[in-house]
Amino acid sequence: MKLRVPVLYTEKDTFFHRRDPRAKWLLFACALAMLYAAPGWPWMVGLALAGLGIAVVAKVSWRWLLVLWLFQLPNFFALVIVPASRELLAGDINLFEGSLAFGLQLGFAWSAALFVSISLFSTMDIDEMTDGLRGLKVPEVVCFTFGYAFLLLYTSLADVFRILDAMSVKGVFLRTKNPLRFVANLARLMVPVLFTVIRRASTMMAVLEARGFSFTERPKRKVEHRFGLLDAGLVACGVLAVGVALSARFGLTGFAA
Repeated sequence: MKLRVPVLYTEKDTFFHRRDPRAKWLLFACALAMLYAAPGWPWMVGLALAGLGIAVVAKVSWRWLLVLWLFQLPNFFALVIVPASRELLAGDINLFEGSLAFGLQLGFAWSAALFVSISLFSTMDIDEMTDGLRGLKVPEVVCFTFGYAFLLLYTSLADVFRILDAMSVKGVFLRTKNPLRFVANLARLMVPVLFTVIRRASTMMAVLEARGFSFTERPKRKVEHRFGLLDAGLVACGVLAVGVALSARFGLTGFAA
């Protein structure tokens, strides 16, 4: 059976792939802080464009971004299209104020968070992610749990595809145009998937413990990363952007929306 599990990480040689994982975690933290510090929706548009810029430089698959963004399309429609249509029908000349402005800020905030996170995390494999957290002095229980959750997710998805193949051999097909039959077949899938994930989780934990991993002892890094000038400059740009957004939010500059 072919492995059809999509993996976020792509092994490439780009500017962001070469950066220290600690810098990428700090840049991600700056992006999260920007979501709360930004005074208006134009800032969220700028952050979304920055995320797309990172995706271009890091050569992220556009399919990943498109598919994941399409999951947010119903929310974007409810937050932006519906309020805009209502205000246009009401003849409101201040179109980008009120509920529409709030919808634009929230809608673009979700898009920005998606683009930035996918673009940065696609440049780090699981070991780099956990090494970055350890380099930032995050408690080992958090680092271990984070890496373990990622491994369990990928292996569980692989198990789900194998279960789907086995069920199709038995004549149970989830792909059907009948929604009622689809829901019924999906219910049949839940039980074997649940038991498989539980069994897989206990087996993985035993294997990791046998290889010396634990919640308390920090393992040695597989690759030593150096926090260089480019990493520092990248983080400084993120911190500066958050600082400017906070200043604009509290009226200390002329950039408020």
